[in-house]
Parts: sequence; C-alpha cells; structure tokens
Amino acid sequence: MKAIEVEATVEHHTIRVPPSIPEGSRVRVLFLMEDVAGRPTEGADLKRLLAGLTEGLTAEDLHRPRDLGRGDVEWPS
Repeated sequence: MKAIEVEATVEHHTIRVPPSIPEGSRVRVLFLMEDVAGRPTEGADLKRLLAGLTEGLTAEDLHRPRDLGRGDVEWPS
C-alpha cells in the first residue's frame, strides 16, 4: 500500500481526490481536523467578528484604530 498526504477543504461534505489516484482504487482515509472549539458559536457578536477579520488587509490597514461603532449615543435634552 502506498501513502500520500493531501490537504483539502470540505465542501458540501465532499473532498476532492487527486487525479493521480485511478478510478476504482480502494483507499483508506484518516480525517484530521482543526479543533472546532475555537470557532464562533451562533449568536456571537457579528460586529466584533467582522472587526477581527484581517484577510486581504495591508500592514497599514492593521495599524488603524479598531472602530466598533459609536458606542453609547448621547442625545441633547
């Protein structure tokens, strides 16, 4: 039996098999997943989650102060 290592992302409960594996081949699969405990739960504060996103940002973007909104609004009497 040969062994190859493949990293894949599950999409619709499916992973893609490399084309180097011939159709009809018997394979043994071991799933190693990242710990799901660190993932946000339902009801998590969406604004804070979006404020924490950094993908696609430059170092200059990351040095800006984090804007989480206006906070408590004071209305004139």
